Amino acid sequence: MQVLKISEVLNRIPGIKAGETSVSIRGSGNVKVFLDGRSINDPTSFSGSVKWSMISLDTIKKIEVIKGGGGTAYGDNTGGGVIVITTKSAQRLGGTVGGYWGDNGQKNASLNLSGRKNNVSASLTSGYESYDGFTVNGDKTRRRLGTRIDYRASQNISLFLSGEYNDEKKGLRGYPEKRTPNSRKNYDDWSWLFGQRYGDMTGRTYYSTSRTVSEDPDKDLYASLEVVKAGQSLQAPFALPFFGRVESGAGYEWRRASGNRFTTTDEEQAWFFLSKTLCKDATPWSFFMGIRTNYYSNFSNTLNPEVKAGYSRDSFSFELSASRSSNLPTFRQRFYESSVTRPNPDLQMERAMNYALSFSVMPDSSLSIDASVFHRDITDRITYVRKPDNTGRYENFGQVTYQGAEVSVTWALSDIVEVSPSYSYLHALNEETGYWLPAKPFHTVLMEVVIQPFTGFSFRTTAKFTGKVYTNAGNTSTIPGYTVVDARADYSLDKLTFYCDIDNLLDERYLYVDGFDAPPREFVVGMNYTF
Repeated sequence: MQVLKISEVLNRIPGIKAGETSVSIRGSGNVKVFLDGRSINDPTSFSGSVKWSMISLDTIKKIEVIKGGGGTAYGDNTGGGVIVITTKSAQRLGGTVGGYWGDNGQKNASLNLSGRKNNVSASLTSGYESYDGFTVNGDKTRRRLGTRIDYRASQNISLFLSGEYNDEKKGLRGYPEKRTPNSRKNYDDWSWLFGQRYGDMTGRTYYSTSRTVSEDPDKDLYASLEVVKAGQSLQAPFALPFFGRVESGAGYEWRRASGNRFTTTDEEQAWFFLSKTLCKDATPWSFFMGIRTNYYSNFSNTLNPEVKAGYSRDSFSFELSASRSSNLPTFRQRFYESSVTRPNPDLQMERAMNYALSFSVMPDSSLSIDASVFHRDITDRITYVRKPDNTGRYENFGQVTYQGAEVSVTWALSDIVEVSPSYSYLHALNEETGYWLPAKPFHTVLMEVVIQPFTGFSFRTTAKFTGKVYTNAGNTSTIPGYTVVDARADYSLDKLTFYCDIDNLLDERYLYVDGFDAPPREFVVGMNYTF
């Protein structure tokens, strides 16, 4: 797909916006991301940001995106949806090595190794990334190391153990109108996952510890947050009278947050769910029903249903879905403090009702069209509110409505050229005040063109327009819309690939929807070798 990062893959899907440590679906940042059954959302983050650095593109087997649903099996903070990533198990001795270099001090190196012997396979992934930044205090350095061991005892019994370490040091440059030249952030985490499968039953045992430190000597600020998390989940089918075979799951999780500016807090959560899919070979219809109950030590318990009805025949399909979701405030939203963010320990859970209708049609093998409309009613929505002094905090916003539409087309004009236009519209309104939500663009347009004139060479260009947004709750100030063009060329010689990637090709000067300034034109050149 000619990409450097998983965020670049996700950004090609209409309605999804992925950054270096973030992802949102249909305007909602309440997106759960799972890697081999383990959540990789950062437990010390403000709004469920994602540790994308844990993932090496070379190890990915499959990415499944569930928009506006998935809460039955995957739990809280799925109002936007769920992204499920599955990695490959090693099949042979080999791997990949690669890296790139670019302006503004961009450097990257990665090494992935894997091998198998009889019933045991193992893999090792590692990476290093550094960036000097395009403005004062915009630098960053990241390191990662991961390993996985799989053991298949028999056709029905298999086990695996995976572990990850991530480390990041970066500057927090602040807003353009008020820089924070000495504000720094250090982050590191360890995580382990033990997976079990016995026939149709699967289990996940996990443990992680994450620590974030923010300091700014100009404001006499030093704040730390450490989150420890451990849990167990089980999932297995069983038979019920009148219903037949149903899927079920249960689990328990314990979390502890500690830091130098608040009292240590412990929280517990337990859950149980049932789901049933009805689909017969003789009919194109399918139906899904699910319900999940969640028990919390620090919040109100919830009961969340989810239903879907689908139709698929030949080149046409559609799906109608409805679900209720619960989104918990993170420890960082409640307790953490930085040079631009203040804590709010009184944050409450937000609840949402999600509805969507989507369809897909493929008139012939060269053309496919996908479209959807969605509506979401949110109570006590959690959102960042920026203050006049360029600081802010997360608050419950009351009653909020999201509704919109998405449409995308993939059209192979010839054996050489393929175009993929898409459009997303988002209506995000605070029903209590009548004002539009800040940092939510009404219109997003994406056009991607891929040209492959001969074997081994390809060229891809992407133009993305993001419409204007309001920057405050009173809708008195805005950030104008902008268009960014990116380009990339790849040339492959057997196992060796060379590439050049240029972001912001036209050197557009613009602000992200959250008010931070975006990079100017930047380029990297690199290579990957498979052995």
